Amino acid sequence: MDSAPLVSVGLFVYNGERFIENALNSILNQTFTDFELSISDNASTDRTGEIAEAYARRDSRIRYYRSAKNMGAGWNARRVHELATGKYFKQAAVDDLLEPDFLRQCIEALEGNPKYVLAHSKTKIIDGNGNFVEYFTRPMETDSADAVRRFHEMLLKDHKCFQVFGVMRMSALRQIPPQGIYPNADGVLLARLALLGQFYEAPDYLFISRRHSGQSSRTLPVRLKQHGFRLTNRHGWLPSPEWWDPAKARAISFPELRQLQEFFLSIYRAPLNSGQRIRCYFMLLHWVKIHFRWMVKDLLIAADQMLYNLQVPKVTSTSFENKAALNKGEQP
Repeated sequence: MDSAPLVSVGLFVYNGERFIENALNSILNQTFTDFELSISDNASTDRTGEIAEAYARRDSRIRYYRSAKNMGAGWNARRVHELATGKYFKQAAVDDLLEPDFLRQCIEALEGNPKYVLAHSKTKIIDGNGNFVEYFTRPMETDSADAVRRFHEMLLKDHKCFQVFGVMRMSALRQIPPQGIYPNADGVLLARLALLGQFYEAPDYLFISRRHSGQSSRTLPVRLKQHGFRLTNRHGWLPSPEWWDPAKARAISFPELRQLQEFFLSIYRAPLNSGQRIRCYFMLLHWVKIHFRWMVKDLLIAADQMLYNLQVPKVTSTSFENKAALNKGEQP
């Protein structure tokens, strides 16, 4: 390309041969065409690379990158962002689809209103075979002119983070830290964006999320896949920490506390006046009340993780990848 495209689409993938052709076709068939597509392959062991390279040879908008080893989905999500050169950025998962008008409607909204930092659409959910499951409906006031109200919506409402697959303004993304490598890092990113500006939701169901047995939200921690005595079969946030980073298979983590810390820092760093900042901090007290049970559960899970570490010898990252079989698709 002679000049930077208006939009950069970043598809991060691991072992996505089942869905990658459908995903690529849905992106390439957009009515809006001024975009580049970067595919970051996290050392797939199936035909993902072969398929991606074939598409790249046929369409000059595609660039294919492959990691020498599985670095985890968190690293890979950051990678596609780092590769972006456009004014706008859209993150893509290999098991999701877009209706042909998705990019056009999102770009028109962003170009028409500089207060929008993210544009997305309503979400339709399908199963692994492409059959309709449901329309996901969660009315949210993320288009409010009040930053505190927008933060409230992202902090305290169950939104499934589908907005992270919308189109984001790169100038806004550069004002906040990159997406973290920990559970619900995508939710934290959305909260940070909400503190910066308004979200636009297209009225049509243009984003299609796929539910299937291999997706990230069903990826259990490695400790639950091994035999041995344990204190609990409970687990924290899914996907598990090692899905975000394979090196954390044995780490003692407290996901709820980490989220609380990140939300606190998000408020501290945001361009808010003192009154807005105080209102947001008080919101965290409500968040703690809601999440207190999970915070206590994290203590039990951490104790069980320590017991697992004592019982199971440490393995190399390669062994972990082979035994844990990280999810197919890396969808947050």
